[in-house]
Amino acid sequence: MKLDSSVAAIVTGGASGLGEATARELAAQGVKVALFDLQADKGEALAKEIGGVFCQCDVTDDASVEAAFQKARAAHGQERILINCAGTGIAVKTVSKGRPHSLNQFNKIIQINLVGTFRCLTNSAAGMVGMDPVTEDGERGVVVNTASVAAIGGPVRQAAK
Repeated sequence: MKLDSSVAAIVTGGASGLGEATARELAAQGVKVALFDLQADKGEALAKEIGGVFCQCDVTDDASVEAAFQKARAAHGQERILINCAGTGIAVKTVSKGRPHSLNQFNKIIQINLVGTFRCLTNSAAGMVGMDPVTEDGERGVVVNTASVAAIGGPVRQAAK
């Protein structure tokens, strides 16, 4: 995909870590970048620095995600790129002192890392599907979902999340 000022992108988890690095690289190519994140201070500062827009967003909440997409699209138009970097983890053993891992903690991670990722990709794809193709083979956009290496091989005595 051509990366220039004609392209809009959304980066979830865009205020720090891999999301921040990705947002910086896209902006350096001229792409209009919207940052979705909970961290307002970091997100606002980075958006200002790269000429993007910050959309405070909780990927576990439908209304928050919908509002963030509306704000991003109002600023930059329909995105052709979504990069999902929003995610978190907790270093907790599957069993500790004979007690099982907290299902509340596990569910929170699943809601952010799995359901939140899907929530954003389905919203983005719904917008992309109505766009005119940019290539002869029908390409309208791209979604990239990132994950921790712990998703493949979790640390010893911990379940992959």
